[in-house]
Amino acid sequence: MKLLSVFLDSLRLPNKAAMKRINRLEMRYTILFLLILLFVVALPIEISLLLDDSYKESDIPQNIYIIQVLLFYPFLMLFLGLTGITVLAGLGVGVSTLIHRHLKFQFLWKMSAFALTKPILIFAVIDLLIGGHWIINLLILIFLFSIIYRMILHYPKKMKDVE
Repeated sequence: MKLLSVFLDSLRLPNKAAMKRINRLEMRYTILFLLILLFVVALPIEISLLLDDSYKESDIPQNIYIIQVLLFYPFLMLFLGLTGITVLAGLGVGVSTLIHRHLKFQFLWKMSAFALTKPILIFAVIDLLIGGHWIINLLILIFLFSIIYRMILHYPKKMKDVE
């Protein structure tokens, strides 16, 4: 039940009340939620890779290819997901400094992980319906940046800048 309320709050982002509820969550819920999101992205891609016969043109045996897709690909997705969230949080720290907000990296990391919900769901649906294209990816990335930027704007300016 808690996971459902976390999911709904992540869909409400950049709503300030949803941000406060998400910020109170323990990190284990953030990691679990992130794993589920990455699974949503990886599953359709893994299925298409398993159904694709193009590996037969190379010298890779079928069992090795299946092991690569089922074992190594999810770890690669997890690594890229964690790296991407870290980069987003770092960019968020830079933006928050530029617009004189006082936000910590840890907070922005958690918020970036939850801000991925809508863009990932949109990406998964569009990828299933019409396939991938760099313009669609760019639009989803801009949408993600706008969510993070609006979350940063919810926090007041630093005290010395207000005076």
